[in-house]
Formats: sequence, structure tokens, C-alpha cells
Amino acid sequence: MLSILTNGETTLSHLSEAYQLLDQNQKKQLHLTIIDLGSRKIDELEDVEATLVGADLVIFDAHGVRQDVVEWLSSLLSKGTAHIVPLGGNSAEIASLLRLGSLTFANLPRQEGHTQAATSLSLEGMDEGKADYEHYVRFTEYWRGGGTANMLGLLCLAGREYGGCHLLPEPKEPVYVRELTIMEPSSRTVYSSAASYRQSNRYDEGRPNVAILYLGNSNPLDTAECIAQLKEQLEAFVNVMPIAFPSVMNIPLDRLRELLLGEGHQVDLIVNLLPFRLGIGPGGGNQDGAVQMLEQLDVPMLHPLLLNSRTEQEWRQSASELEPSLLLVQVMLPELDGSVEMFPIAALQEDGEDAELNVPLKRLALIPERTKRLTDRIRRWLALRSKPNAEKKLALIGYNYPPGEGTVFGGSFLDTFESIARLLSWLKQQGYHTEELSAAELRARFLEGGLVNSAKWSDPQASSQLIRYADPHFTQKLSRRSWGEEAISRWGQPPGDIMTDNGSFLIPGLMIGQVFIGLQPSRGIHEDPEKSLHDRSLLPTHQYTAFYQWIREQFQADAIVHIGTHGTLEFQRGKEAALSGDCVPDDLLGDLPNLYYYYVGNPSEAMIAKRRSHAVLIGYQAPAFTEAELYGEWRELEALLHEYREAKQLAPERCEAILQELQAVAKSLDFSAETVEHMEEELYRMQRSLIPSGLHVLGDSYSPEVALNHMQFVLRHERGNIRSIRGLLAERQGVRADALTSGKHVSLLRQLDEEANALVTAYVSNKAIPDMYKSEHPDWLKQLEASLEYGYEAYLRSLQNEEAEGLMRALEGRYVPAKLAGDVLRTPEILPTGRNLYQFDPRLVPSRTAAERGAIVAENSIQQYREQHGDYPHTTAVILWGIETSRTQGETIGQILHYMGVRIGGGVGTFRTEYEVIPLAELGRPRLNVMVHITGVFRDLFPNLLEELHDLFRKVSELDEPDELNWFKAHTRSMEEELLAAGYEASQAHDLACARIFGPAEGEYGTTVTRMIETKLWNEESELGAAYTDSQQHVYSALARGQAEPELYRSHMLEVDIVSQIRSSHEWEVTDSDHYYEYFGGLAKSVEVMKGRKADIHITDTTGEQIKTESAEHAIARGVRTRLTNPKWINDLLKHPYHGAKEMASRFEYVLGLAATTGKVEPWVFDRLHDVYMADEALSRKLQDNNRWAYHAMIETLLESEQRGYWTPNEQVLHQLRQKYLELEGELEGE
Repeated sequence: MLSILTNGETTLSHLSEAYQLLDQNQKKQLHLTIIDLGSRKIDELEDVEATLVGADLVIFDAHGVRQDVVEWLSSLLSKGTAHIVPLGGNSAEIASLLRLGSLTFANLPRQEGHTQAATSLSLEGMDEGKADYEHYVRFTEYWRGGGTANMLGLLCLAGREYGGCHLLPEPKEPVYVRELTIMEPSSRTVYSSAASYRQSNRYDEGRPNVAILYLGNSNPLDTAECIAQLKEQLEAFVNVMPIAFPSVMNIPLDRLRELLLGEGHQVDLIVNLLPFRLGIGPGGGNQDGAVQMLEQLDVPMLHPLLLNSRTEQEWRQSASELEPSLLLVQVMLPELDGSVEMFPIAALQEDGEDAELNVPLKRLALIPERTKRLTDRIRRWLALRSKPNAEKKLALIGYNYPPGEGTVFGGSFLDTFESIARLLSWLKQQGYHTEELSAAELRARFLEGGLVNSAKWSDPQASSQLIRYADPHFTQKLSRRSWGEEAISRWGQPPGDIMTDNGSFLIPGLMIGQVFIGLQPSRGIHEDPEKSLHDRSLLPTHQYTAFYQWIREQFQADAIVHIGTHGTLEFQRGKEAALSGDCVPDDLLGDLPNLYYYYVGNPSEAMIAKRRSHAVLIGYQAPAFTEAELYGEWRELEALLHEYREAKQLAPERCEAILQELQAVAKSLDFSAETVEHMEEELYRMQRSLIPSGLHVLGDSYSPEVALNHMQFVLRHERGNIRSIRGLLAERQGVRADALTSGKHVSLLRQLDEEANALVTAYVSNKAIPDMYKSEHPDWLKQLEASLEYGYEAYLRSLQNEEAEGLMRALEGRYVPAKLAGDVLRTPEILPTGRNLYQFDPRLVPSRTAAERGAIVAENSIQQYREQHGDYPHTTAVILWGIETSRTQGETIGQILHYMGVRIGGGVGTFRTEYEVIPLAELGRPRLNVMVHITGVFRDLFPNLLEELHDLFRKVSELDEPDELNWFKAHTRSMEEELLAAGYEASQAHDLACARIFGPAEGEYGTTVTRMIETKLWNEESELGAAYTDSQQHVYSALARGQAEPELYRSHMLEVDIVSQIRSSHEWEVTDSDHYYEYFGGLAKSVEVMKGRKADIHITDTTGEQIKTESAEHAIARGVRTRLTNPKWINDLLKHPYHGAKEMASRFEYVLGLAATTGKVEPWVFDRLHDVYMADEALSRKLQDNNRWAYHAMIETLLESEQRGYWTPNEQVLHQLRQKYLELEGELEGE
């Protein structure tokens, strides 16, 4: 009996077709059984063991099979006696199952490949071994080639040689692609060179040339029919060169380069249908060589997807993205090559069932609508290559969120008006038909002309300057969309009442030659808050749809350029990845290339833009960082501390008087410290905190002085073999750097900082280590030199900027090389910016370093809780953000692991990290429970971690340990009993009981908490907690993906003792982003509402040399003191007209949001905001001059804070503030 176990959908069909070529006697003698592993889980394999009993030969294809299923089957097969031929999969563990006659894995020849003559091999002199090896080689060749003929040969070889089936015909030789070549997919005709292919085919010298890269063999997926059809469609307007690859392993790049570049032939575009990175398969490869070839080619590489595990219907009906393994090899890894346009063009199609073998019959088929989208986009990219710049039309799109005059052209850390002015200048220089405008002229055109969304203050007559767009067929076009009728139901009959006038849509923007500069429309939340507030999957307003339609059809743009982080297009309704034409972002963009200037420090949301709006991301960098320093009374406090230290040494009798003065100044600053040492340490941290210096302007690199500071900041961090300079200097003095944590060492730390900065400065000036250090120990010197060289590379990179070049390359239809996104100080290699961004490889998360740092975070929170409450926390709730995980490589994952008593194991697999449970005796405490809250962005970027974490939760829940020492397990058992009592099936109850991950529903992002704060539509804080719960009560487990489980969610929330959040980046303090009050604050408030009391809420700062876990009020206070009320931060922002005050106004709102959700914003914060921004008339006037609409919003936020009880100013202050508000309102209304 022959048994074949496989997951290959098209392979099953080929096996069926081959089997049907046998007659009944041959079939009876062969006794074939095929087990379709499909998406089976372990509890669905009860039939397999019985089936395999009595098999003479088992062929096991592990490719694409779940790891736990592979392990279970491997264990089962290794215990049997049948011949085993493992095929597919890349691990030694699978290969070790080989048992074919006398041939085993142990005596398998180790030569590369399996095609050498068996007679040349030494197999212990056994003729039988040589024959078995020959058969093994043929099995692999049949399987690799795939297709019906090869599968027939495999069945005949297996039956005749290992099953005694002599009725079977003699197997024919395997037919498969052995080397990279040009091959017609339909006829399988092979051509030795590009020249011979051109001579034998219809070749038009006047047409562009497109290369299709595809797997020429039919296993694991038969793509030939689809490739042939795609080639035929493309040949309507281009020359196509189909290049077949034997596999994704060991790609001969020289041969590929010869076909693509040799003989004077140049391709204009590549359609890459290969999984993994080009040139780098699961076994490795030549990464640098492939990238160099792509840069030499300098053409776009499109990477459409082939869905090899879903039918088209399954894909269309699913809101989720691809399976983690498929997402990895078809999306994430190709992104590292700079691939673009990653959407499906083919999926499985059901062709019935083979009742005799009990296997489904499927084949790969093109998706007509998606294939047309691909061909249309190819036309567009090729047009960018050939069309003269003077004839190109470009749409430059900025943002206006929330709508109104105060928030025009927003973008993270970007002076967008100045950047657009510079962009116009670049375009003019490159021959585009446009004119140069200064930032001041642009501001005047937009603000004085009322070119904004839903203007509140502009003269109604100003709307005459808005572009009017009336399409008599708009309703008909909208109704044809899959979501059109729902949009009409939500927003009424077109054109609706948002940004319309007399039946026309109003387009906020202006034309500068053939360049349109516009503002992305509002989503309608602020115009119609009552209906939109809790609609988490809000469809675009009619004006939003019309805006992109106008760009496509009326303006007829050649490309769109979205400017700044971030817009709302990529968060519109649709799939998480692998978009269809029914997904709103894809639908609105149509066939237009989407180029997107995106902040390099936000890799997580950048990937959402890339995958959900087909964006070519052009990274832009952060503004320079600078030390916060001390100011005003803080300097006075520092001077008193210095005086106190001197007095302790020289005049102890003065200490008491100085101490009283210290305490008086500290009290005036609302600054409390337990000891003088603690006060000194806090001042040191505050002074040394890094803050962004204003905003970035596209194209700006760092000046040499700023680059030097950048190098100094980079070298503060320990990076394994790259040591921090301060740490090395401390060791030179015989002091361990990690011991310098208390206020007692501040004077030494200051001295070390000064010496480190002087050393770095000297190195940059002289390119050599100063002489005073050259007598140190050689090992120490070697470490110092390595660190300085690393820092100097960061220095040189920061002097460069490629943001203009990156966009111009994309607009010319050229290749934009890929580059990692991340934190400019943690990962200085991300500079220079201007390249196509990608995220950190999710397979490497968590890194060992991140896990170790996360363990420190967890231990800090445990110890702080024990000090305050005398016991361990039962449950800690953490927030998993995509951005933090990408930047830190998983510090929060490490935190989760430590609570449970789990760590990274000794090895790391190809597709997942190995973990090990820490024995209780070593752990020294109970395993603690944890509850994980994820964002929609994290769900999309790290689906592998969702699987891995749930698998760990299950394993910890099933440990043979007593409940009193495994609180995690005890909670799982309690949950399971409740679920069973509620009527859940046993398997579902166990799955959900083990689950700890909650987040938004499939396809949804964010919570409605931010909308409530922005629109002011809430009365009680409990409404904010309820909104968070409603958004986040969806569970993610092995069996559930984003389904609402409110009771399960509530049961976990009732056990939460700590709410923990990591702050991992210098860009954002807790007061700098709405996501902190949305998630950290929303979670804290939700716990409070459910439990009836507050949990402890901690924020851990991992940006410095030491990891610091502190209370929320302390973290908020630091953000206010180092930034919001710091003249240095304020003045740097005021260098940016309009945008500076806009940034400050947003922070006022974030502080209010934190007050409402955490309850940890102390009243003095609002006092200080008032004193700095309102009572200081000079600054007040500067802010009004900068952005009077934003300043009005700042006053309004302070008044709201008073009305809600978070601030209690005296009547005089309140009266003056109200007067200021009314006076400014009058000015705005009078304009």
C-alpha cells in the first residue's frame, strides 16, 4: 500500500489525474491512499494513524503544513516500519525520517543536490543502497517537477519498487526544470538566450519589455496556465520574457543578470511571481548580489500574489489577511527587495472531488478583475518611464485632520507647507509643468482662500475658490461599487451635505500648472459626530469618493503623492492585506501609482499604507534631537543642589537653610522628591532627555554640528559588541556602568557624559582615538574603536539625504531601493532616508536582547507592585503596539514571557522562535497571569506572533503544576469551567480559556475613544471605558479570529492588577500621541469601570541606558516639563509658521485625554499650561501669529478641562481666559 501525505492543493489534483490513468487492476494492486493535510490541526488527525498502518511506503510532503502537525506526524512515522520518503519542508528533522530500503538519512550522501550518478557514491559498498539512492533521487525529481506525468511516474516507481505492484507500467524519466531559463509556460519550450527568444517570438522594438519571473516546476503549485494567460494579456501592449526558475533556492544571479541585462537588452519592468526574496530562499542565498542587480536594472519590480491555499470565494469573503506563512513569503520578504503592487491575481478554483481517493480537486486560476488591475498598473508604471516630465500630471495630497482651518497639511514631524514648496521646486527643476511657490504663498492660497475641509471660520464666499466637480453619473458609478448602496444609506443621496455646493462636490486644492495640490477629505466624523462616533468601519463620504474620482477621471493624474504620516485612505474599509477591488483603498486609487512620503520612525503604520494602499513608501527622517536642558526655576533648583553639595563638604551648618530653600523652589514647581539624591537624579534625567528640535523639511540632512550630536546620542546605547562610550569610560575608572543608577552618582555621570562627548568630538575632528587613551588595555581599546567607528558611520549617514532622489526615481518609473524603517537612534542604519521602507523581519521578533529587556520591565513592575501591596500581581494587562514591536524587536513580548516564566530557547527556527519554560524552582515565584491588548496594526504586521503567543498560553495552561504555583493555568481552568457551563463545545472552551489576546474586530483599526475626545461627545468618564471595551473585546486564538467575546473579556479584566505600557522612542513622550490615552488610558479606564477601582498603571521608559518603570503621573509630568512647558521645545516649533502652534494644540488635547482616561494628570499641569501659553502675553501673541485657529483650540481645551473638573483655576484666571477666547473668536469670525 502506498500512502501520500501532502498539503499541495494542485498536487492533489495531479495525483488524482495520474491515478485515473491506471486501470482497475493496477489501482487495486497499488492500493493508494492520499491524506490531504490541508489546514488540519492535531485534533483532526485521528484517521491518519489507522490509515498509515500497513503502508509499504509513505511519501510525506511537509511543505506548508502546521508545525505542530509536522511534529506529530514525524513522531508517528518514526515509530513505524514502512519505507518513508520525506519531500518538501526544509528542516533536518523532516529529512531525518528518510528510510528507503537500506538508505537512511544517516548514510545519505552529503553532496549538494541529488542528481549525481549513484555509482560515483560510496554507500558502504551496498548495491541495494545505490539502487535505493537512485530511486530516492527520482522520487525527489518527480515531486519537484510536479504535473500529471511526473505523478504517474512517482506512483509507478513507488508501486513497482516498494509495493510489489508489477502490473504498473515502467515509470518514465522525470521531467522538470533543472536550471534558470527562458521558457514558454504553455508549450514549455526553452530558449538559451534573450536573443534567441526574441527571434522566435513576436517582438516589437517599439514596445516596452516586461520580464515575468516564475517557478517553472508544478510543485508545490502549478502556475503554468495562469502564467500563460497573464503573458497573453500583457502581450497586447508589451514584449514579455517569461523566465522560469527551477526553485527559489540557490538562484544563479549571474545567469539571471545575463537574461535581464545582457546582449544590449534592457527590461523596463519585472513581474516577480516567486515567493521569498529574490535570490534568497529558505536556505539562504546572495542577498547583496540580488539587490545590486535590481539597482543596476533600475526598473520597478511588481510582486502580485498567487493564493495557493484559498479559493477566490474564500479570499473574497475573508476580512483577514493571508495565513502567516503565506504573508511572510509572498509579502513581507519581497518587501525587503523593494517590491511593489502586492495584491492577488490568482487563487484556487474548485474542480470537484475525486470520490475514489476522497481528495478535493483544485487548480490555480486567474482572478479576472485583479489581473486587469495588474495590467492597468503595469501600463501606468511604464508610462511614467516613457512620458516626458513636462506632460505628466501629479496630484500632491496632504491632510486636514480634524477638518478646519487649524490643521491644514498635518504630518508627523513634518513642516508640510515648507516641504511642498521645496517639492514644487524639485519638480520644476526636473522639467515638470509647474511653478515654484514659497511656503508663505501656499499658506495664503489655502488659508485665505478657504481651501480646507469643512471650514469653520472662513468667509462663505471663499468657497468660490474651491474646485467644483459635478459628475451626473456619480450615483450610478457609486451604486455599482460593492459598498456603494451602504454608503448611500449612511450619507444619503449624493452629493450629500459634506463639502458640496449646489449639487457639486467641493475639492479643497489648487492647480499649479499640471500639478494639483489638495487636501484629503474628511471622513465625516466631525461633521456628523452623533452618527459616526461608534461606527468603527465607517465608509467614505461621497465627497471623499468624489475627490479620488476627480483625480483619476477629471484631472487624469499620472500618479498620486501622499505627503506625510499619515492619511486615512489606508484605514478605509477592506481586507487587512491582499486587497480586492471591493476594498475601499484599492477601489478609490484605481490604477494610479501611489507614492507616499512616510515618516521613517513609524514602521508599523507604514506597512499598513504599503499593503492597504499599494504605496511606494519614500521615507523621511525625524527632525534632529537635542537635549531638553533645564530652564527658568529648574536652573535655580540645579544651582541650589550644587550649593547644597558644596555645603555638605565645606559648611555643613548651611545645609538646613539651603534645604529649606530647595524645598520651597521645588514646591513652586510642583516637583516632589523623597530625598535630595532623588531630586538630583530627576533633574539629571530631565536635563538629559532627548527632544525633537522642531520639524523636518523634506530634503534636509543634518548639519555637521547636529550630526555630531546625533553620533553622541547614538553612542549612549549598549548594542552587544558595540558598547556605549559612557559605559566604556566608566569601566576605565573601574566602575560598572549599570551600577550608576542612583542620585548618589549624578556628579560622576555628568563627568562621564562630558568626557564621552569630548571623546566623540575629538574622534570626528581627527578620525583617530585621542592619545590619552592609547595606553589602555588592547581589548578595551578595540571595543572603543569599534564603537567610535560605528558612531562615525552614523555621523556620515546623517549628513546625507535622498528624499528628493527617492521620489524622482519613483515618478520616473524607476526602482526605489528598500530600506529598514525604525528609530533613528536605536537603529541609525535607517539613514539616509528616501528609500522604500520595510519593517523589521517579524520572524526575528522577539530578539534575544528585546526579550531580556522585556524581562527587566516585567520584573520592575512585579517588584513595585509587591512593595506597594505585599503580594504578586495576579494579572498584568499589556498593550502590544505594532510600532513598539517593530522598533524594539519585541520588548513587550519579552515582558509577557517573563510574567509566565518563559524565555527564548537555545535555537531559532526558520519561521518561528523556539521558547522554553523556566522551571518553577529556577523562577522562584508563581507563574503570573497576563492579558494582552493588541492594536489592529499589530494584528496585521505580526500574525505569526499571535499564533506563537497563543501556543505558549496553551502550553503554560497545560503544565503539570499546582494552581497555587501557576496562576496562569489556574485562571485558564476557571475560564474553561465557565465556558463549558455556558454551553461551549469542549475544544472551543479550552481554546478560549487559554486565549489572552484581545483587540479590534477583523479589518478594524483603533478604538472610538479618540473620536469621543476630539468631538467632545461624552459626559462621563465611564463612557470612554465602555467605548474602549466595545472596540477591544474581540478575541484572537487558534480557533477564533476577532470574534466578540464580551463575557470572556470581562472575566479577564476583573482580574487585572497592573496596566503596563512601554515607551520606547525619543520621538514621543506620553503627552505626544493620542494613542497613549487611547490604548493605555482607555485600558486603564475600562479596568476601573469594570472593577469599580483603579488598577496600578505603570509606564516603563526603555529609551535610556537604564530601564525605568514609573507611575503614569510621573511619566506625564516629565513630558510636560521637558517638552510642553520647555521654552527650547516651544521656540524650536515656533520656527515653523502655522505648523508649530498646530503641534502644540494637539498636545493640549492629548493631556486632556490622559486626564479623562488615566486620572493621573495633576491639576498643576493645567496651571502650568495656562501660565506658559496664556498668561505670557509675548508667547500668546507669537502663537496667534503662528496659527490663530490652533491657538483658539488650545484655549478651548483649557476651558473644557475646567468644565470637566480636571483644572480648578481661580475666578480671575478663568474670567481672563474666557475673555481671551471670546476676543480671538471675534477676530476669527470677522476675517
